[in-house]
Amino acid sequence: MRAIFISYRREDAEGQAGRLFDDLTAHFGEDAVFMDVAGIAAGRDFRRVIDEHVASCGVLLAVIGKGWIDATNETGARRLEDPADFVRLETVSALKRDIPVIPVLVHGARMPRPEQLPQDLTELAYRNGVELTHAHWESDVQVLIKALSPYVESVQKKVGDVNRVAANEVSVEPAPATPAASGAPS
Repeated sequence: MRAIFISYRREDAEGQAGRLFDDLTAHFGEDAVFMDVAGIAAGRDFRRVIDEHVASCGVLLAVIGKGWIDATNETGARRLEDPADFVRLETVSALKRDIPVIPVLVHGARMPRPEQLPQDLTELAYRNGVELTHAHWESDVQVLIKALSPYVESVQKKVGDVNRVAANEVSVEPAPATPAASGAPS
């Protein structure tokens, strides 16, 4: 269970997402942050795996650069309109579950307006975002870390609770049977 899920478009904000991943894992630990689908095994349905990771996270970071809204696929169609688009799947999955979604604006991007988004993504336009700038990266990331801390602590508490319950459910082996009394002295 990873507390923080980083969603991003490679062509839009790959460098910033990677830098953010490094900073967050340095602060919270590798087990607290999930980024990318590189760990999805061959043959697995990526939609289900994404859904599982999003379902278990405490917060989703939607890294938004200047090209996030208007990114197109190879046919020229806007990627956000594609129901199978990874970024859309990740964000919609979090919004449906009422998982906090924090827009992380990079490269001077602006918050998307509701009319710029497909219907199932319009809630994103009303989420409070954080801006990460190159000139103030360290201080901007510290603001984000402070905002993320309660979500990470909440997920860590849930994991701890689950582990404690599992440890308490260890089956108790019955005591070995005593040899039957045969009447003969021992």
